[in-house]
Amino acid sequence: MSDVTPSGPLPDPDGDDDLSPTARRLRDALAARAADARPADRLEEIRMSSRANRRRSRAWVAVAGAAVAVVVGGGAFALSQRGGDDAVTTVAASTSPSPSASSATTTAGPSPSSGATSGPATAATTQPVATGDTTTTGASSGTLPSGAGTVPVYWLGGQPAKLFREYVEAGGGQDDATNALRAMLAGKASDPDYSSPWSPDPSATVSASDGRLVVDLAASAASAASGTTADASTAVQQLVYTVTAAAGSNQPVEIRVDGKAQPTLFGSAVAQTVSRAPQADVQAPAWITAVTPGTGSVRVEGVGTAFEGTLLYTITDAAGAEVARNAVQAGANGTFGDFSFTAQVPAGTYTVAVFAPDESGGEGTPQVGDTKVVTVR
Repeated sequence: MSDVTPSGPLPDPDGDDDLSPTARRLRDALAARAADARPADRLEEIRMSSRANRRRSRAWVAVAGAAVAVVVGGGAFALSQRGGDDAVTTVAASTSPSPSASSATTTAGPSPSSGATSGPATAATTQPVATGDTTTTGASSGTLPSGAGTVPVYWLGGQPAKLFREYVEAGGGQDDATNALRAMLAGKASDPDYSSPWSPDPSATVSASDGRLVVDLAASAASAASGTTADASTAVQQLVYTVTAAAGSNQPVEIRVDGKAQPTLFGSAVAQTVSRAPQADVQAPAWITAVTPGTGSVRVEGVGTAFEGTLLYTITDAAGAEVARNAVQAGANGTFGDFSFTAQVPAGTYTVAVFAPDESGGEGTPQVGDTKVVTVR
């Protein structure tokens, strides 16, 4: 193919040149313009232009993205500032990990509930709810809560000994933690199956100081009560759980005996401060906290934990014959949760037992359960 561009006047397609002077001049001018045109390679120029356009587009996207972030961030901030009764749950726009729940609140421990029954129950055995195992600011600031009508006290029960909790009437004139401590040392549990190795000390006190609870008691309080035996670590945990529950604080506890720190209790030395052991290690896996007899029925409430959350209960009559057996759901795998059930039984006196099933096939340590006696009319 020839790369020579034709030049000169365009030929007349009809073979004659019978045009007006204006038309002829226009044709000749176009022909001359076409003759001056020379083809060139503009591929690189087109590419450069395209890259510049893309850079401008990216810059705009970045600016637009920043603007959206500002709007969303501002919106989230505005939502998070709304409080009070008009609370709003904000869906976070941030991609950063959310903080984990506090152990003080992510822990599912037994809620304050009613006390245990002693002897046959013919009416609801619930007691007034008192300050329970929740953290408050009072102990941290050096002032312990006071004025509760009932206070939580932990007792020992079963074999091996585990902790059970009751609510007992508070003595007057002291803070709640001191009242609970003195009640624990007095050793008067409502349930005859519960006990305490401690001895009475009406002068024992609890105070808050430097981020800890300080228990002061006499040496006589730490001598095993008549007819009891004490595992030192379990007895210390009984005291620690009692005073921290009543104080509404999970602070460590310093125990002083006759004013001296790091005493020897029940034959074992005690550390400078002692914190709560994990619930699943020291608490009984099942507690009965309320028994309510009805006409031909009994309602039972409590707290507990078991493998996959399944506890068992039995009801036996005065002759020892089992009249009911079933499963009930509570907390699972070391996390304590509430349980309740209602059983239909004829009039009579019964023993209700709740316990965690033996998952070891008889090869493990038997699980400690709880029992209550109730009379149904």
